[in-house]
Amino acid sequence: MFGVKIRGAWVLRDLLSRLTRGKLSLDMTIKHLMEYFGTDEYGHQANLKKADIGYGWIHYGIVRAIKPKRVLCIGSRYGYIPAVLAQACKDSGTGFVDFVDPGYDPKDKNHWTGVGYWKTEKGKECFSNFGLGEWIALYVMTTSEFVKKSKKKYGYIYIDGDHSYKGVSLDYKLLWPRLMDFGFMVFHDVSITDQMPEGIYGVHKLWKKIANKQAFILPFKGSGLGAIQKVPQK
Repeated sequence: MFGVKIRGAWVLRDLLSRLTRGKLSLDMTIKHLMEYFGTDEYGHQANLKKADIGYGWIHYGIVRAIKPKRVLCIGSRYGYIPAVLAQACKDSGTGFVDFVDPGYDPKDKNHWTGVGYWKTEKGKECFSNFGLGEWIALYVMTTSEFVKKSKKKYGYIYIDGDHSYKGVSLDYKLLWPRLMDFGFMVFHDVSITDQMPEGIYGVHKLWKKIANKQAFILPFKGSGLGAIQKVPQK
């Protein structure tokens, strides 16, 4: 009986999502997305009970405002921010997300809390099953492998992959040239300065090095979010 109730609730949520064209407008639709993609509430300053997607509002808002044709997302444990970005493209009626993650699990040296989800059938099909398949593509590979495969440029790039100073610096080096003029590059975990079980975080060091007057940081509590706009030099 409990299982039937759970299934019925998900069917109802899916129906409401379709009736509202899947837009992030109703609290139930938002909660559905947060539950489905395993939101890290602390890391993204989100609150499932309140249908508050936390840092997701920043990503969603910027993408809705600038309407980039291409969005690039590097890293995610269960796809929460990639899904928010894809939802923003869907709601705008324009744009497409390339999502890159090597699918590392705790056995891999540079897993950075990855659980190997993207190498499973459930992970590979999750966006399509949620109704976002037309707005996002998954690439199970490293950033280095991806830039060799693709020559595309992006209006919005989100980096949440290898959090070591060496790793995030490489992502920045490889992807900054792929960011279009006036586009945004956003880094997660810019406020973490301690060593964690998964390794020594170095995003804050890179952020101090590259931040300028075209940058803003949202430290709040938790992991922090930093965004920088690529403004061409006159």
